[in-house]
Amino acid sequence: MAVLLVTSLLQTCASSTSFPRRGIAATAQTKTSNSPRAAVVANQETCEPPHFVDWALWEHGCVAERNVCIDQGVFIVFQDKVKPGKNFTGTQLFDTGGAFYNVPGFMDNLKGTKTPFRQPMFRTNTHRDPPDILDPVFDKCSLPLIWWPWWPFNAGDFTLASAAPLHAMLQEGIVDRNIKFTPVLDGYRMPEYIDWELQPFSNHKVETLEDLSSRERAGARCYKTILLCKPHGLWNRRPDWMKQAWHHFLKFGDFGQQIVEHYRKHLPVIKKTEGTFKVAFIERHHKRRIENYNELLEWCNTQLQLPAGSQFKEVSCVPLNLDHADRYLQTLAEMQTVDVLVGSHGAGLINHMFMRKGTSFLEIVPCGFDDPFHDDSFQVPARVQNFQFGFKLSIVSPMLCSRSQAELGDPDVLSKDEWVRGSFLRDQDVTVDVSSLEDVFQRIFSLNGSSEAYVNATLARPDFAILRQ
Repeated sequence: MAVLLVTSLLQTCASSTSFPRRGIAATAQTKTSNSPRAAVVANQETCEPPHFVDWALWEHGCVAERNVCIDQGVFIVFQDKVKPGKNFTGTQLFDTGGAFYNVPGFMDNLKGTKTPFRQPMFRTNTHRDPPDILDPVFDKCSLPLIWWPWWPFNAGDFTLASAAPLHAMLQEGIVDRNIKFTPVLDGYRMPEYIDWELQPFSNHKVETLEDLSSRERAGARCYKTILLCKPHGLWNRRPDWMKQAWHHFLKFGDFGQQIVEHYRKHLPVIKKTEGTFKVAFIERHHKRRIENYNELLEWCNTQLQLPAGSQFKEVSCVPLNLDHADRYLQTLAEMQTVDVLVGSHGAGLINHMFMRKGTSFLEIVPCGFDDPFHDDSFQVPARVQNFQFGFKLSIVSPMLCSRSQAELGDPDVLSKDEWVRGSFLRDQDVTVDVSSLEDVFQRIFSLNGSSEAYVNATLARPDFAILRQ
């Protein structure tokens, strides 16, 4: 009898194009239990559902899918369009658009570092699904925003290609704080800066897709709606037909200031004497070094003259080490005391967005790397709101640039991609002339921290914020 019953049940399942699920109503009796499922069910009655503007998602590179469970990275879709039969249209519901990541711990120009993400897998639900997906409760209280971040294991690239564009969606009202940021990282542990940058903008914990969809996870793995995104940012440019720059929606200044305010009460105290003009020089020890770094620090501390009538009384120039990503709060606190941030082109300069309004940063660019495309890393985003004032010093004399170690090393370890030639230029060491540095500071002093003065100066003199030596 039992054998016949099992056989009959399997035949019924095999011949059906849809599978019965008891859903929320049939599980009311479990609401008082301590199971993760019961907690999800109970929460549905009291939560505030996420808000998102469906018709505007495409403009930010996103699409919405309904009634989806996620099991170990696989998207299980409860819709006829993915079920075998008359209404089947296919299972490739989203294309990552050529997104790639950098293998963490390796130089970006090595063979194999630049790695394309696998295309996401979608399938229908079946009777062979795990128990929580056989009988799903579709969580309506959180809205996973799932994306494949370009170059995520570099803090600067992550900010420009992921965090800032996602923040723009919140600023535009396309989504609200009930969004659940869910990066896909191919099984790698999430860098701390991803959580630190995004958590201030969500009511839900930031989790990778791998963690969110784990069978060991306590809580929902099925959602009323999910968003699948390839945000328009530094690497994934907006299509030409949109007639909008990649940074069109970015509010870079707001983004940095809101992060600082979120963590302000947790920041360590860093003393700064009132009236001190503080300059921080970013240290680099392996590539893109400033070869006369110590000389510049000494000159800055002993010979940089404040202009007559300055609001400042003294100058303090300090080294700044940003090698430790786990010192995030320390870095935020330090940036709040800095008036000018100086550094070679690189991820460290992304920290200028945590400085106070009316402060400045100087990006030092090596020989041959002075292409307008590279301004998109720091100069262009900063000028959207001009909270901080961007300056650039381009080294043009070959006598002041030293070839990168990668170019001098074994060519067989390097990628053959065309962009690698550019990385040789980017990674040169440079020598900075003191007179050029003094010229930059005098221009900064002339602004008196005024955004209007900076805008007017750059309009009157296109080279005001761009110097060459």
